[in-house]
Amino acid sequence: MTDKHGQAAPLACVENALLALCATGTALLLWWLLKYSNYGFDFTDESFYVVSMANPFIHDYSHTQFGFVYHPIYNLLGGDLANLRQANIFTIFGLAWVLAYLFLKPMASEVKNNHLTLLAVTAGLATSALIQLDAWLLTPSYNSLALQALMLTAIGMLLSDNSNRPASLTGWSLIGIGGWLAFMAKPSTALALALGVFLYLVFARKFSARLILISVAVSASLLIFSAMLIDGSILEFINRIKKAIEFGKILGSGHTLLHIFRIDSFHLTENTIALIAMIFISIFASIYSLYSRKRILSLAGFLIATGFFSVTALATVGNIGLAPDTGPFRSFLIFGLFFSAAAAGLTLGKFDRLKSIPAPQRAIACFFLATPYIYAFGTNGNYWSAGGAAAIFWLFSGLIFLTPLVRERASWLVLLPVAIATQTITVVLLQTGFEAPYRQPQAIKLNDTAVTFGAKKSTLVLPDSYAKYISSAVSAAKKNGFTPGTPVIDLSGQSPGLLYALGAESIGQAWNVGGYPGSLDLAKVALERTPCEKIAAAWVLLEPEGPRSISNELMSSIGSAFPDGYTRVADWETAAGAGGYTIPRHQELYKPDSPAEILDSCNKVRKKHQG
Repeated sequence: MTDKHGQAAPLACVENALLALCATGTALLLWWLLKYSNYGFDFTDESFYVVSMANPFIHDYSHTQFGFVYHPIYNLLGGDLANLRQANIFTIFGLAWVLAYLFLKPMASEVKNNHLTLLAVTAGLATSALIQLDAWLLTPSYNSLALQALMLTAIGMLLSDNSNRPASLTGWSLIGIGGWLAFMAKPSTALALALGVFLYLVFARKFSARLILISVAVSASLLIFSAMLIDGSILEFINRIKKAIEFGKILGSGHTLLHIFRIDSFHLTENTIALIAMIFISIFASIYSLYSRKRILSLAGFLIATGFFSVTALATVGNIGLAPDTGPFRSFLIFGLFFSAAAAGLTLGKFDRLKSIPAPQRAIACFFLATPYIYAFGTNGNYWSAGGAAAIFWLFSGLIFLTPLVRERASWLVLLPVAIATQTITVVLLQTGFEAPYRQPQAIKLNDTAVTFGAKKSTLVLPDSYAKYISSAVSAAKKNGFTPGTPVIDLSGQSPGLLYALGAESIGQAWNVGGYPGSLDLAKVALERTPCEKIAAAWVLLEPEGPRSISNELMSSIGSAFPDGYTRVADWETAAGAGGYTIPRHQELYKPDSPAEILDSCNKVRKKHQG
């Protein structure tokens, strides 16, 4: 037996073992995430997402149109929040898996066999898209739609070329669909995406005015269809967005045109730097060991990858909390893989070999490097922190450096430890939200009380304090004649989740948000656009001295002398941790005494303002 064949058998065993670990790691991560998909609930941001999906048509302005996109899915799944979350997880992972497959397969046409390895590698790498859920906000939102739009667009970019082949035409169409979805999620992201796609097409030498028209036509057609479906006309749809921009200025939340063009700074904690270094050294060593094809070194590479898999298994099956304090830029852990791939490609693959990578692959890698910025563009938060939710693209951009190694060995073996480490990084970042979920009082695994609430009767497992809060509020409201669909004016400034639990219609805004300089002024403007008939029938939720409470002055602006003309029918204490505040607050529910009188007062105020 030759030395070549003597080495082949052990390497095949190593590859098969790593393949099994990679496939198992992906399955464990998805199983764990789906298992806890009905755990936890945020009364603010996540509730805003749910309310926006449940009935997006009741307001005539909106910054984002994600609610309209997800509304059919919401109805199809019967409004069940657990099912919606699971659908979101599968959609994100599914798109990422397709993207990873289409990105990697052309990298090494020399690899004729090992298709199962490629599937396992791409599935493992695709789990990085789930980093977007690291705050444990699993419900579909404008953020998840933006990520899905970017992945769909990238799939189209990989499929497209200058030919009229069905695959190419499908790609150009997907670019158009992705652009439309990006606009529906965040118009600012759509703007940045358009520029990014244009530059990619130029540098990838795919630019074709004729074929670009397909993307433009598809995107424009979908936008026109959306405008007609949502508002009945294109002009009204444009007015919807213009109003939202104007109202955003009133709120003073930082969403201004000049403010969005910026490059923020970042600061990494010592823990983050140490973890990046550890990931870099270990994965570089694993790649080097497996690339060498030497038995002992290959075994070392296998053991390193096994160590990463063990962490994934402990966090999922073992349910051991692994949430190191890595700060707001925790998604930078993915750069440990980026740098290890770059170092391996430059040292083992040689720089000259990188020049042989085709222009389209180099161009898409550059596009991927910029995509997290495209994702974050327009947010009022730090771009590096927000962009980290799309860290999958940073990871993919680094994989281009491994192309020479994969081609030379005609094997996907060197990518297996990268995929296994990707699963570990993803689960560690998800553990951050699992152990300290956004604006919730305790770790998700400690939730132990199932609660069914909302007009659609969703069942979630919540902390006992949350369950008591919801149950007491729903019971008290129902006892005093509150019925699902009743309009409510929320003066607490932070209770869209409670209104959803009551089955109420949140009038004026999906979330009557408090705590901003212009919260009161925005609430006034929003109610001015609400029919007096709804205002007259509306109950009022009050949170006296609440940290985000909206002044009673809002009621006087619509002709009400609140609390005169209303009867307090119920009150309760919020749960500790609700809305992100550790101290419980007192809330009160008021019922209108004479809706006819309120209607008359509201109409008089409207006529006075019009006069």
